[in-house]
Amino acid sequence: MAGNKTSVKIGISTRRTASGKRWDFNLHSEETFQAAISELADGLQVEPRQIICGKQPHGTKVCRIEKTGKTFQLLEGYDALMTDRTDLILATFHADCVPIYLYDPEHHAIAMVHAGWRGTANGIAGISVEAMGLAYGTKPEDLCVWIGPCISQEGYEVNGPVIKACEAITGRVGIQPSKSGHAKLDLAAINREILMINGVRIDKIQEDSRKTDQNPNLFYSHRREGKMAGRMLAWIYLAPREMKEPVVELID
Repeated sequence: MAGNKTSVKIGISTRRTASGKRWDFNLHSEETFQAAISELADGLQVEPRQIICGKQPHGTKVCRIEKTGKTFQLLEGYDALMTDRTDLILATFHADCVPIYLYDPEHHAIAMVHAGWRGTANGIAGISVEAMGLAYGTKPEDLCVWIGPCISQEGYEVNGPVIKACEAITGRVGIQPSKSGHAKLDLAAINREILMINGVRIDKIQEDSRKTDQNPNLFYSHRREGKMAGRMLAWIYLAPREMKEPVVELID
């Protein structure tokens, strides 16, 4: 795809559509989920079969996507997806975990990453950067990265095992001690550090300042709402037309 005039669009859903309907990508209800996918496809003016998600196990597997299916695809076992196709929308589910959007403007390739604390501690952001290098020749210093809405540090207190797992990859970055044996994690800061360790330039990383747990009218939050929390969908796709700058979209 190198040489094509291509830019990128990214976005994340909110709790409700523009018409005020509940918009929920939680897989607990097939009917609700399919309606949400149809709503997104209509909004992006694509077919549902062009939307591809991973059924996220909080792991570090990255899937290279090279074709569409006959219907919407939900791939078992992946927390990150990548492609250089312009007819595919890569998407991940979120309700506090970090959405990370990667765009290589030199090779016109993208990746969509889901990073909860387990994926973060196991370095999924860096693994995705490396995977793009192997697949498309991506150089980390060329990447443009967006870190989407996720849980705040104030709202995310964790225990000793989680603290140790995060310390093992980035030291004390994003870890604020709280009560005995606990700390508050800044998942966005930890992932930003991982990206920089893997060669991404700090000036090419943008971060959404809104936090899922602090915006109850806009975003779902598992930490705030528990098992009843819905899910947002974060997406990225290559737009096959010339654009001066990448476009960031929030559909609400």
